[in-house]
Amino acid sequence: MLIEYLVSAVILGIIVAIPPGSVTVIACQRALQYGFRNSIFFSLGSCFADIFYLTLVYIGIANIITDNRYLKIGLWFVCGIILIILGIASILSIRKKNEIEIDKSDLNLHPLPTFISGILVTLSNPMTIVGWIVVAGNFYLIWNEKYPDARHYNILTISLIIVGVLLWFIPLTYIVSRLRKKMNARLKKWLIIVSNLCLIAFGFFAFYFAIKAMINLK
Repeated sequence: MLIEYLVSAVILGIIVAIPPGSVTVIACQRALQYGFRNSIFFSLGSCFADIFYLTLVYIGIANIITDNRYLKIGLWFVCGIILIILGIASILSIRKKNEIEIDKSDLNLHPLPTFISGILVTLSNPMTIVGWIVVAGNFYLIWNEKYPDARHYNILTISLIIVGVLLWFIPLTYIVSRLRKKMNARLKKWLIIVSNLCLIAFGFFAFYFAIKAMINLK
């Protein structure tokens, strides 16, 4: 029963990671523009934020965020600003030459800013906490009834869920980074631009949800 429970935690992480969202877009864009290593630092930062939200769900206080409409509105605005800034900054960093140059002074290349950006993108997205409440919350409830000893493995459970997330993102970004080397500069440039336009669109969607929530307050 324990093995089944632990394997289920890993599978849960993979399932949650598969649907494409802003984190997937940024991770692939970074793999395409800056390489596999940079993308992994971003993904690790995102996972760090996931651990925070998973912990809130596990101890049962995640609703403090989801039930506070003002906090959710604030998060939507912050999320939108971050996504739009990241998208525009990445587009502006592309050089109009035969090859996409990588400026070694670019903050996007440094591990710490990349890691922090992964934290901020995930932490500021209200859909992240909602998603973990629905998916992980139900997972905890089902297994606590089916296997009462599961409550003794809280840290291991969260760790294995994150392992599942990384089991999806690591191969995905590695493949993208390998394809990067086989693409000509023109195709690579346009793929990066398109991915960042998608990111900017996600940002405006975040603004839309924030404004819609503000209207519903009245």
